[in-house]
Formats: sequence, structure tokens, C-alpha cells
Amino acid sequence: MTAPKKWRPSRDPLLRGDAITGVRAPVATANDSIIRHVLYLEGPGRETPYLSTSESMAAASRFAQAGVVWKTLVKKAQANGVGHIGNSELLSLMKGNGKRKAKWDDPFEVMQARRYVEQWSEHLLDFRETSDPKTVVNLIFEKA
Repeated sequence: MTAPKKWRPSRDPLLRGDAITGVRAPVATANDSIIRHVLYLEGPGRETPYLSTSESMAAASRFAQAGVVWKTLVKKAQANGVGHIGNSELLSLMKGNGKRKAKWDDPFEVMQARRYVEQWSEHLLDFRETSDPKTVVNLIFEKA
């Protein structure tokens, strides 16, 4: 049995399940708590400056539900002013009460968010520095 292929940011795509019509644009000025985003606090329609993506086609397909899977590359996102918070960085931020933008009052919720990040091989695309997230989303994503 061969080991699973290691994901590489220089050439492997990030995948996202979203609507058939396109990827929902984030809100650059929204609350930037990573734990709030990962735990999906405040439910559907909440504003967030992040888009969750995954290394895994299976994870992206699950979140697509009746939609489709979209893809982008880290270098394409970064060339358009979008930050990338990789899976390993997310996991390192989610220990104890969390660090930096993953700081949270409840260490159990930080631990739960960490489990989700591990389970879905999650990466975040960070739109906090973009002035027009909707245009950027349309530039960087294409159907997988």
C-alpha cells in the first residue's frame, strides 16, 4: 500500500464545495475569528472574511451538496491579494485557548474546531486585505 500523496501548495489545488452559480463571496470586514468561522457560529448566511477550502475532493464534494466543486491555486489567490492560512498553520493556532485570530475563551471549542480542520483537511483563504472580494472570488475560482 502506498502512502497518500502529500499536498503541495506550489501545484496542488484547493477545493471548495459551493453553489452551482459560483463561490459565495466573503465579507472582508466581518468578524475575523477563525474559531467562529470553523465552528460555523451564527449559522448559514453569517458574514466571514474567510473561505474554507480543502486538499480533499471528498471533503469539497460533501460540502457542495447539490452544488459543485470549485478549485483555485494558492499562488493564484495570493497574486490577487488573498491570504492563505494553510492546514498546518491552522492546526498550530488551535491549541489550548488558541493563538492570534484563533484565540477563544473556551478551549473545548478550540479543540472541536481543530478536529474539524483535521477531518476536512481545511485551509482558509483570507480576504481581509481585499477591497472587492466578489470580483476576486470570480477571478481565482473555476469549476473543478
